Amino acid sequence: MAKCKRCALKTALSEADIEKMVGEVRSMRGIRLADDEKYAERLRICQACEKFEYGSTCALCGCVMQVRAMLSDGRCPYPCTPKW
Repeated sequence: MAKCKRCALKTALSEADIEKMVGEVRSMRGIRLADDEKYAERLRICQACEKFEYGSTCALCGCVMQVRAMLSDGRCPYPCTPKW
C-alpha cells in the first residue's frame, strides 16, 4: 500500500520539478499568494511534520507542500488540529 495519495504517481520530485511547479503557480492570473513570511513559516512547519515525505509531499493529501503553502487560502490538511 502506498504511503500517500501521490506516491503511486511519482514518489520523489527533484528540486527542478518543484521549482517548475512553484513558478507555474506564481505566473497564474487570479491566484492569491501568501506573503513570503507566511509562506516560509508554513513550509517550516510542514518540514517538521511527521507526515512530510520526500522533501515535498504531504502524506495526508498528496499535495506538494511548496505549492500548497504558497496559496493564500491554502490550509494544512492535518486532521482535527491543522498545524497552520
